[in-house]
Amino acid sequence: MTTKESPASGEPAEKGVVSQEAKNSGRNSIALDPPPLESVRMAPVDDIAKSLAAEMDVDADVAEAYNDGRTLEEILEGYTTEEAQKKLDKYGYNEVLTTEEPEWKKILSRFLGIVPICMIVGAIISAAVETGCVLVAEDLDDCSCDPGRDWVSFALLIFEVVLIVYVDYRSEKNAADAVKALKDMSAPSCKAKRDGEWVETQVRELVPGDLIELAAGVVIPSDGKLVGHGEPMLIDESSLTGESLPVTKRPGDEVLSGAVVVQGELEMMVTATGVDTFFGKTIALLATVTEQGNVQHLLGTVAKIMCTFGLVGVIPIFFVQLFRDDVEWATSLKTAIVILVATLPVAMPLVVTTALAVGSYELSQEKAIVQRLSAIEEMAGMDILCSDKTGTLTKNELVLDKDLIWEVNGSTAGEILKVSCLAAKLEGGQDAIDKAVKEALASFPESQGGGLAQLEEYEVKKFVPFNPVDKRTEATVVAPGGKVYRMSKGAPGVMVDLCCQGSLREEAEDKIIENAQRGLRSLGVAIAEGDEHSGGEYNLIGMISLLDPPRDDTAQTIVDAQEKGVEVKMITGDQRAIAIETASRLNMGTNIIGSEIWGPDGEALIRAQGSFGQFIEQVNGFASVFPEHKFRIVEELQKIGHIVGMTGDGVNDAPALKRANVGIAVAGATDAAKSASDIVLNAPGLSTIITAINRSRKIFNRLNGYVLYRMASSVLILGFFFLSIVALKFDFPTWVLILLSLVNDFTAMATSKDSCRPAEEPLKWDMVHTTIISVVIGLVGVLENVLLLFLSEPRYVDWWSGWKLPALSSCQVVAVMYLNIAMTVQLNIFSTRNKSFYFITSEKWGGAPPPSLTLCVPVFGSILIAVLIAALWPDNISLGGGANMVGCGWGPVGVVALWAIVWFHVRDAIKVLTYKILETGSDMFYANLTGSTAEDRRKKVKDMIKKARKRLGMKELKKQGLKANIESHEIPHHELSGAAAATAAAARMSVDEQPAKWKEAMGKIRALEQEMKRLSSRVDALEGGGSKKRGGVFRRGGG
Repeated sequence: MTTKESPASGEPAEKGVVSQEAKNSGRNSIALDPPPLESVRMAPVDDIAKSLAAEMDVDADVAEAYNDGRTLEEILEGYTTEEAQKKLDKYGYNEVLTTEEPEWKKILSRFLGIVPICMIVGAIISAAVETGCVLVAEDLDDCSCDPGRDWVSFALLIFEVVLIVYVDYRSEKNAADAVKALKDMSAPSCKAKRDGEWVETQVRELVPGDLIELAAGVVIPSDGKLVGHGEPMLIDESSLTGESLPVTKRPGDEVLSGAVVVQGELEMMVTATGVDTFFGKTIALLATVTEQGNVQHLLGTVAKIMCTFGLVGVIPIFFVQLFRDDVEWATSLKTAIVILVATLPVAMPLVVTTALAVGSYELSQEKAIVQRLSAIEEMAGMDILCSDKTGTLTKNELVLDKDLIWEVNGSTAGEILKVSCLAAKLEGGQDAIDKAVKEALASFPESQGGGLAQLEEYEVKKFVPFNPVDKRTEATVVAPGGKVYRMSKGAPGVMVDLCCQGSLREEAEDKIIENAQRGLRSLGVAIAEGDEHSGGEYNLIGMISLLDPPRDDTAQTIVDAQEKGVEVKMITGDQRAIAIETASRLNMGTNIIGSEIWGPDGEALIRAQGSFGQFIEQVNGFASVFPEHKFRIVEELQKIGHIVGMTGDGVNDAPALKRANVGIAVAGATDAAKSASDIVLNAPGLSTIITAINRSRKIFNRLNGYVLYRMASSVLILGFFFLSIVALKFDFPTWVLILLSLVNDFTAMATSKDSCRPAEEPLKWDMVHTTIISVVIGLVGVLENVLLLFLSEPRYVDWWSGWKLPALSSCQVVAVMYLNIAMTVQLNIFSTRNKSFYFITSEKWGGAPPPSLTLCVPVFGSILIAVLIAALWPDNISLGGGANMVGCGWGPVGVVALWAIVWFHVRDAIKVLTYKILETGSDMFYANLTGSTAEDRRKKVKDMIKKARKRLGMKELKKQGLKANIESHEIPHHELSGAAAATAAAARMSVDEQPAKWKEAMGKIRALEQEMKRLSSRVDALEGGGSKKRGGVFRRGGG
């Protein structure tokens, strides 16, 4: 917070010079006294320019804007249209432009990925060459094989790649359009003096040296210097500096773009426009952050892994067909490429985009606009939320705390509020303090002297507003009985000097210090009999305290966030005392670090913790920070592995919002904050963030299930065709494989609307576990299909006679395998959405909710289509060159359906067993692979247990209606241990008043404590033979 206060706050605006720190940061710490008008008029123009340039700390080029030989009188006349145009040609428009990639490049880049290139190559080969037969005539039985160009495969591949690219491009463009819609100019036009007259001018056409008019409610469109004559102005710079109170500005003071005029009228000379303004430099800082989201990294990694394994599998297929089976090179190449395409996650970008778009729509129903879709996935893993204080955690308005009214000389709270109101301006142009006093009296009980109606009985004969000399307001009032009083309120020090002596003075000074240490703004209130001519001395009747109160839902939001495993840290530009008071009222911990951390002594504090990031982990928040500090705090937390969210509303929050994994602009945020953020809240308060966390974790579970399903499908397809071609010489039409892959991918899009539960802890991608599970499911599917192919082929076994069915031709076997692969892949959707058995829906047993109708309909619909094709496909329709497919009839279809269902249960059981092995024995299993010692893994598991214990303890207290506040430095160890003790210590309640609730809550917490101890003992037992060796092949992901 700055040292200069609102005139109505009772704090004087000190005389002096603007500090270098204030100049560099764009924040005014001290106001400048206006020089005598005569001296300004007589001053050389060069001196004026140098003074302005020094005080504004602008570039030399910008200083030239008003170093053009004009006197102050000429400056006040403004530019002519011709002069303004010359300046515009030289300095450009008053706007910050960003370089955007041409649309054609955006589209082209999407066709240049690994997957699209493979699809396009496959399509070209399908259409360019005639496809021959893989099998020789004696192996075909009565199944036909007609060489020809495979136009069906060409059409399917081109259709799919164009559709994928189009949907991905449109999704990004729609998001960009939404951002542009949100970046409306706050002040699109203003009054500027041109050709000696005040005219409405577009903000973007302002130039350095222009003269514009400022009045109450105007958003200042550029950096500038107040000039002319008039009373001091009140400027709200909270969106720039975080200061909640308006600051006083007088002629000679500088003002910044984006600030809002609260009171007063003056003229301003523009000193900086566009990128040279404080706002513009902030936007330039935003441009330094260009990182991709986690989901983009994941998609790229998964695609590369699948492509690598796909190539390893299809290269042998190509050479086997080319040299062993004497198949033409073009046919072998096409088969290899089509299998590779079927292996790759072709529709994964589309599925992921759809899932995120659905989440974006759901959040929009909660009045939250998602500007970057991948932020939804990143919010699921967010474990630290850094929040600006002013306007985010608090209301950004002054409120009088009625519980902290200090009563003196037998006065009552109601009387103090009444006198404060009578000594205030109650009608028109109220400042923040007068408004707060009036609202406090209005809401105070009438039985205790509250209510505004009583003020009508008093007549205010004279009112003297606050001024920097007296530092107080004064009203001469006629009471209902005709008696005259003088009533005053103002700076506490001034009021004490005015009317306090002896012990009362000492007591008042102690109260002032106490309030200052708590970050409260105090006002002394006094009354005297008679008017200014014949009245007596003032008597102090009390002191009132003002603060920027927390939003109504902030405290509950912080508790909810902690229960979700998200730690909330306050980051504010206000003074440390104010931050501590706000944090205390929100029960979020009072370990707040001030500006000392950024000075020379800060290095010692940081070294004690090992690194700056580790230091930040230990504190509850930071005070007296600047935009670059917020940026660094977020960056350091990211360096040590945290997924960081940042909330804010002002220009000073924008760099950190952009740097954060998830930037959240709250309701009423500035354009800069909205532009830098990933999510914009349109409803006041932070409760929407908890809803967003729950939604994002649901979406993460959907995406995780899809990635698992798609990787398992890739293993199945690659493994089956490798063995079927290399070992069994199976000829599967490529167009059938493309159709199968296309239908399966688009069916899986329904997972974006599947039902699921939000996790209680932050979620992170664990690709090691995901890969193991998917490989296991895929390999079981390979075994199932290869075995069925072996049994179905008449060349090997007469299996169908056992079912009292005739033997099948090779073309009918194609239909059989098409159906079984389709059912295997489709049924895997139900298995991969659940860690437990697919039919278990209880959360207690780790089950997922029942699948949604949106998922079931397309899955069973695609299975039905596959059944009809496999049973009824006519023998006279051959699409594309190569082997044909012929319907196998209803008998074999029934057998295949039974086979697929039985094996589905086998796969699901093996999946559950694999999860169990990974969850209970993973630390021993990865002793050498993860590069961690047994001690490291024990510590990690115990930390997880401690976190779970804390969360469960908080939830139990909450169930009992108790207000919990967990702070590690308040843990007593005499009764309970760990986080259970922290929960008990921080419960804000009286044991005597609520013994039953306390006893029940503590009983359940003790039970949780014993269970956690048992789990810790199991960890120690499991780790008994763990390896101490470091350095491994894999690094496990979070999860």
